[in-house]
Amino acid sequence: MKKKLLVEGMSCGHCVNHLKTALTEDIDGVEVLDVDLENKCASVDMKDDVSVDKLKEVIAELGFELKGIE
Repeated sequence: MKKKLLVEGMSCGHCVNHLKTALTEDIDGVEVLDVDLENKCASVDMKDDVSVDKLKEVIAELGFELKGIE
């Protein structure tokens, strides 16, 4: 299912790359479609069984905050 992750704390292209890598490599069932630095969001395609807590954990480890999921 396609979702938009609202992510606070990204400030540059390196942040975008770190987020893409972490989401796809650290969480099974997540494919990053796009990360929009200006709008502070990541469009992902993820399986139904992906845990929101796991998303928060991986994003927090990067120094960012998951503010919501649409």
